[in-house]
Amino acid sequence: MVGLKSIKDSNVHVGNTVEEFLGSSKIKKGNLAASMVVSRNTFTQLLQKEEWPDESIMRLIDSVNELTPNGDLLNSLKLFPLAIPAFLEVGKGVVNGLVGRTIKVGLKDIFTEVIEKHEFKENLVVDGSLGQGNAARSVWLGIRDNRISKNGFSEGVYVVLLFDSKGEYAYLSIAYAVSDKEEDKLEAMAKVPAAKIMEVIEGDSRYQGIQPGAIDLGDTVGTTAEKYEKSVIVSKKYSIKEIDEAVIKEDLSLLLELFYDFVFEDYFEVLDQVLLEGEEREEKSPNTKPNKKGKTKSTIDPELHRKLLAAKAEHNNRVGKAAEEFVYNREIEKLKQAGYEQYVDLVKHVSKEKDGLGYDIQSIEVDSLGTYKEIYLEVKGSSMGGNNEFTFYLSERELTVAKELKDKYCLVFVEYVGYEKERIFDEIIPFANEEEKRIEMKPIMYKCNFKK
Repeated sequence: MVGLKSIKDSNVHVGNTVEEFLGSSKIKKGNLAASMVVSRNTFTQLLQKEEWPDESIMRLIDSVNELTPNGDLLNSLKLFPLAIPAFLEVGKGVVNGLVGRTIKVGLKDIFTEVIEKHEFKENLVVDGSLGQGNAARSVWLGIRDNRISKNGFSEGVYVVLLFDSKGEYAYLSIAYAVSDKEEDKLEAMAKVPAAKIMEVIEGDSRYQGIQPGAIDLGDTVGTTAEKYEKSVIVSKKYSIKEIDEAVIKEDLSLLLELFYDFVFEDYFEVLDQVLLEGEEREEKSPNTKPNKKGKTKSTIDPELHRKLLAAKAEHNNRVGKAAEEFVYNREIEKLKQAGYEQYVDLVKHVSKEKDGLGYDIQSIEVDSLGTYKEIYLEVKGSSMGGNNEFTFYLSERELTVAKELKDKYCLVFVEYVGYEKERIFDEIIPFANEEEKRIEMKPIMYKCNFKK
């Protein structure tokens, strides 16, 4: 049930909720009573009651809004079990202020502070919705990348904090936009990446509490919020009254990292195809021209595509460097554990000093007699995991060096880069007879000379 009646339905003790709020707020009881135009004695009696008249709840929310400074808005979340049901019943007016300010000022400030420290901060946009109207019935605040969701939160995928209709819980999520996707396919669509992401963060204490799949936003039947429930890929659930600023900041930072690993290593192929070929839509749009079959194609944006490719290159470079560091440290540790600490200086992370050698790490292998030979390691890394298949790229130089060095050259694949379960996925000598058939190579670029 949505609205003030859901407060009773949720077994919310109104008086205790207000007492808890006052305990964390800078608002004094006497000032709140005066703003509500009731005596202190009457207000004290109200605080002892589980149920309040609807009119008293509305006046309470309006008064709190008037008395709460912007810097104290986060404490207003403790009133959300009263404020959100009241707001959703009215849709606007007296309760709009408290809900709106808390979401679009208090929490927005926290979200903005987090993205200011992110490498892609120039492309990140924070915005939310109060879900006015019977078709919405949802309150949320999100972060989108304007290269991925160019036209707002109506397309692509993003990070979003979704509030349920009773004001009891909030879900910090990675979710698909619902406007550009078919509703009956949303939940199934989210299951595949959810399973992959959960595999990546399995056992990682930083991501404790993250769950896959659809969420429960309360009474959502026939509203946009019903679609939001199904669009969630992974999420962390919070009791709204217990939301802590430090925890939200930390979780939001972690979820953004997970979001970009997903986007650039799993979702990017879909995104890339849409940008290059245009996306066919069943419904007509005033901005697009129908084709012969009555369908339309979205406009291709070459500049946006260029920016996304550059961002993916940045991501790949960061993941690659981290994977190299992991392998370099592993090579040193292997020698120490085998009792060959005197050879540690022979392990060199050469790509740090010079690029274009065709390998990243120069190391050694020691046989049972203590004789060593030099080996050359080219490292390929992925944050999202190999899953028995690993797509990677070889430069012409790397290919040439691999063929020249033969069994001294090794490709080392690292998965779950940046997560607690980071590990070597596989190691192969790429052009030895028994290994060559495991690699399927496809040329994707040609060097051309033009002669006049």
